[in-house]
Amino acid sequence: MIEHTIETVPARGELTGMARRWEYAMNWCFGNPPADEEGVQRWWRAACADGVRLRGAWPVEPEPGMTQRTPYATFASLDGTINTGHGHLEPADFITDVTVRTSARRNGLLTELMRTDLGEAAGRGLCLAALTASEATIYRRFGFGPATETISATLYTGAGFGLRQTPRTGLMREIDLDAAPAVMDEVFAAFHAVSRGSHARSAWHNDHATGIWSALTNSRTENVRAAAHWDEHGAADGVVTFSYRPAPADGHGLLVEVIEMIAAHGRAELALWHYLASIDLVGSVSVPHLNPGSPLPWALADPRHLRQTGREDLTWLRVLDVPGALRARGWDGTGRLTMEVSDRLGLSGGVFALDVRPGGAEVSGATGPADVRMDVSTLGSLYFGVGDPVAMAAAGLVDGPAWALTTLREMFATAEPAYGITYF
Repeated sequence: MIEHTIETVPARGELTGMARRWEYAMNWCFGNPPADEEGVQRWWRAACADGVRLRGAWPVEPEPGMTQRTPYATFASLDGTINTGHGHLEPADFITDVTVRTSARRNGLLTELMRTDLGEAAGRGLCLAALTASEATIYRRFGFGPATETISATLYTGAGFGLRQTPRTGLMREIDLDAAPAVMDEVFAAFHAVSRGSHARSAWHNDHATGIWSALTNSRTENVRAAAHWDEHGAADGVVTFSYRPAPADGHGLLVEVIEMIAAHGRAELALWHYLASIDLVGSVSVPHLNPGSPLPWALADPRHLRQTGREDLTWLRVLDVPGALRARGWDGTGRLTMEVSDRLGLSGGVFALDVRPGGAEVSGATGPADVRMDVSTLGSLYFGVGDPVAMAAAGLVDGPAWALTTLREMFATAEPAYGITYF
């Protein structure tokens, strides 16, 4: 066992040497280029704006070959909000920048950091914790389940491309990059308020989206453009940033690579797509986050011009308080059953009676055998409606009779698919 201490560096005030070594270790473990002074300062300003808690497993003394104490493991968390449906924004613990140095693995450092952070979050009364995972095999054992998905896609805009109807409402215009952050904040606020599964953005997102600074490369992104859409009342309801790339080997014309696309509703999204497809010399447009409920496939004259290039998990959800989380959820279905939730960390397990009616859910403790049984990580995958209880039962993740699985499916079904665009 490596001798260490768990220490937290609060992101506030002046940048300290300890915070610098935390940032250095985090970049090292992710394989990112070392940040220069401008990059470190940008990182610190964003961390301070978000009130990030920089936890680390630190050596007691400097190690051989290290000029300063450098954490064996890093673990950051911050407070944000999640849209849990019907416009409700629930406070949550967002976890990010989780690393363990190669030489320090299998010493229980991540488990210790995770228990500390989740325990404190539960102690603050939070019902939910969330993260995005660079590796999909790590977090289920800590009670996280994949809860939203992201779809990457390419739209081919060459010969034969067209929309069934041309968007004719509102105003579509190019905008200066200096003006883009304010527009992005306005549009994201509208998007976040109506999109189940949306997670609040961090302070660094606008820098990344506009190319001012990328935390992945610790450098600027060149040749970024921005455009926005305003509705007929003058409110910004769509914004996109993008860059140009050479034509793919199998394509004709330039590739427009979308960095960020935010739309408050489907009409604004189609206006953004129409704009991108109309750019001269462009043969295709790639997007990292296509809405699973996007109107684009239905708006195309030839839907085969849109091709999915990838589909994977985006955010993972951890329920810290089962009754609180279920009461905070916006329900589209109805039903009644008892559910047993197991939690190996001992934060939120138990047997609960769930009665969902129009207008909300009533949750109380229950005794006796439950109708359905699951791990807390499975509840995280059900929460936004992404997981199908019947399919998950076939995979061994939910246990219960057929009628209970069908009832569970009807209760957790949502009118629209969950959709988020936030990495953290």
